[in-house]
Amino acid sequence: MAELASAPRPRRRARRWLAFVLVAGLSAWAAAIACGMNPSVPSDFVLNLWPVPAVDPQLLAPADARQLVVVQHGLWRSAFAMGRLERALRAHGYEVLNVSYPSTAARIEDHAAALAAAIDAYLARETGPKPCVSFVGHSLGGLVIRAYLARADAVAPAACVFVATPHRGAQLAARRQNDGMFRLFMGDLAAKQLVPGNPFFAGLRPLRGIPVGTLVGGKGDGVGFSASLPGDDDGTVTVDEAHADDETDSTMLPLGHTRLGFYDAPIARILHFLRRGRFHD
Repeated sequence: MAELASAPRPRRRARRWLAFVLVAGLSAWAAAIACGMNPSVPSDFVLNLWPVPAVDPQLLAPADARQLVVVQHGLWRSAFAMGRLERALRAHGYEVLNVSYPSTAARIEDHAAALAAAIDAYLARETGPKPCVSFVGHSLGGLVIRAYLARADAVAPAACVFVATPHRGAQLAARRQNDGMFRLFMGDLAAKQLVPGNPFFAGLRPLRGIPVGTLVGGKGDGVGFSASLPGDDDGTVTVDEAHADDETDSTMLPLGHTRLGFYDAPIARILHFLRRGRFHD
């Protein structure tokens, strides 16, 4: 009986294991920052670890031409934040260009210029017929894509999917732009361009003649995930902000802003849109 009494209880062992995981995770995060790594890389990597959804034969990439999907992550995140989507796209026969960019350290136009260089480099090293190029952007990444497509040297897009992208700016950015912690983590460049009415938005152009899909997060209850934002929202971007004037189709999922980038349901919707030009049959 004494041996049984002295044995660690399951709950105590679970707490110790949780404490170990938290300490290890925080240590890895601190080490990453000390090495100059994007602070979001460890969490982005972990969140995208689990296997991708099973391949849907009906959503395989068209076989009549090469298909390249250019993927862009959001503010403060890294290419690892789109890792699960990237793997799902590749499993369905798409080529994928998923590159990180220093989202907090430059303006959106600068990120668009870097994207242009990455696309040009990718296409230059490939032999044979050029691929059809589609785009998927999460949050700020969607605005980087729009800024790229407004450039004279942009490739002609086959389709675009914007996931929780604030097409006219984000009220949350307007409210927090002078907050010290917000400026510390998000910077004073691209983050400030997210304020509604910023001149950046006047430089964008409508996308015409191609499928343009907006994937929106919200609860569908008119209130949303954040009580501080008007109407329905995903906790960061409102439903109204995530709709685009040039969208050809839109769908809403009951998911928060970050989860829209890597959960099964949005991945399935993106694959459907890229194959069919719409989110639903």
